[in-house]
Formats: sequence, C-alpha cells, structure tokens
Amino acid sequence: MKKYVVYVLKRLLAMIPILLIVSFGIFFLLRISGSSEMATIIGDKPATDELKERIINEYGLDDPLFLRYANWLKGVVSGDFGRDYSSGQAVSELIVTRVPVTLGLVGISFVLGTVMAILLGVIASLHRNKPIDTVISLVMLFFSSVPAFLICVVVLILVAKFVPGYSFVGTYTNTREFFQRIMLPAFIMSLGHLALLGRVTRSSMTSQLQSPYIITASAKGIEPNAVTFKHAFHNAVIPVLTVAGNSLAGAIGSTVLIEQIFSLPGIGGLLISGVQTNNYPVVQILVMLMLLIYLLVSLLVDVLYVIVDPRVSLT
Repeated sequence: MKKYVVYVLKRLLAMIPILLIVSFGIFFLLRISGSSEMATIIGDKPATDELKERIINEYGLDDPLFLRYANWLKGVVSGDFGRDYSSGQAVSELIVTRVPVTLGLVGISFVLGTVMAILLGVIASLHRNKPIDTVISLVMLFFSSVPAFLICVVVLILVAKFVPGYSFVGTYTNTREFFQRIMLPAFIMSLGHLALLGRVTRSSMTSQLQSPYIITASAKGIEPNAVTFKHAFHNAVIPVLTVAGNSLAGAIGSTVLIEQIFSLPGIGGLLISGVQTNNYPVVQILVMLMLLIYLLVSLLVDVLYVIVDPRVSLT
C-alpha cells in the first residue's frame, strides 16, 4: 500500500508544473488576442467614464499582466475563480450548476459504451471469421467512421418526426427529467466508445484465445467458460483498460459538441459561450478544470493497470 501512496503523491506533485504552465499560457494567450475586456464587461450598458473607472479598479485592468496573473492564480488556489464578465455571477456558481449534466453525460456514455464494447468484442472474438463477427466488425467500423455530429443531426431529425413532444431543453429538477433529457445524447456519445473499445477488445481477446496457454488449458479439459473468462479475458482486459481510461479522460472535451447540438446546459456549452463572448474568467477555469480531470483520470488508469497486472511495476 505504501508504494501506491508514494507513487500517487509523486504523480500529483508532477501535475503542479503542468497546471502552472497551461494556466500561464491560457491567461496570456487570451489577453493578447486583441479582444477588449472592457467592452465585454460593459456589454449593452452606457459606457460612461464613471463605469469605466469602476471596472478598471474592480478588475485591475490597468495592472501589469504578470500581476493580474498572480492575483488570479492566488484566487484560484483559495477557491475564488473570478466573476463572469457578462452577468457578474461567480464562475464557481456557474460551474456547479452545470457540472452534473456534463458528468452525467460522460458517466452514462462511458458505462454504456464500455459494457457494449466488451460484450460485442468478446462475442466477435469467440466467433472469429463467422457472419456474426463480420456484422459486429462492420457496425464498429461504421460508428468509428461516421462523425458524431452527423449521427446527432440524423437522430434529431428522427426524434422531431416520430417523437414530436420529446425535448432536450428544460429543467433538471428531478431524476426522471434528468435521465429523460440526457439518455439519448449519452447513448449517441457512447457509440464512439463502443467503436474504439470494441475493436480493441476483439483484437486482444483473439490474440489471447490463440495463445499456447489457452490451447493447453483447453486440451486439459478445463471448462470452456473458465478458459474464456477466467484466463483469456483476464489478460485481454489489460489493453482494453488502457484505451478505456484514455477514452474517459478525453470524454470531457467530447461533450462540447454534444452539448451544443442538444442544447444541454453543461460545462462544454459554457466553454463555447465563454469563447464566443470573450469571457476570459470562464474560459480560463474551464480549460484548467478539463486538464485537471484528464490528468487525474490518467493517474487512476495507471494505478488500475498495476492492480490488474501485477507484472507491471510502479515507476
């Protein structure tokens, strides 16, 4: 247990310079883009001298960029993510209200995609070069080739035609409404996981089933299910775990497209809105949040990899 704790602490410490470098880059890149923070904050209000002076003093727009970065970073560390330039609302409050939708979308799509991918991949490997293998492989190839936005558009057209009362826009005040509005987008998002993980599962299982130790186990009369799942699948799942972890880590970024198409109030849509309106505080913290989630998931996958395969050492 001690070696795991030491490894995790080392990885967490290694994340700090990465986060600092990215935060520095995103902070300065946004401010050299040529957009006026003053104009964004003022919005439709009359641009009086008094208002401009108040905004300069409140947001420190006249301070050197390095000082502004240091103040922003200090606020982030203390839990103050700044204020939305458009509404004046705390960025942390905006994120908290939208995180459940994005996490639900990512979580449901990942579980659905992973379960379907493993089932189909195992079935295809057990019936290699047979019609069912061909059909499953073609399905996976189709979903890996067709852009997600095209599937979304087709689904929206079909829903509008055959289920006219169905809506993705509305409140998320209870569990029923939450799942009603999120299940279909999550299922579409899961198809990408299905296509990727399914092919990896099939390839890995096929390789294991052709291994000498599996042939020997079968020749000794061991029950086929035990050979398949206790021996072959146990070893075949290792590369699947790696790909699944990377897929999960990148899923947060994938929600941007899905949330925009289905008008879901998640952090992906908030990021796009922030970029379009030059809402720097929102963009900065969301980029950092997505990076942090990616790094943490990658760490989790590396630890699970060692647990599943003890031959791999923590370095």
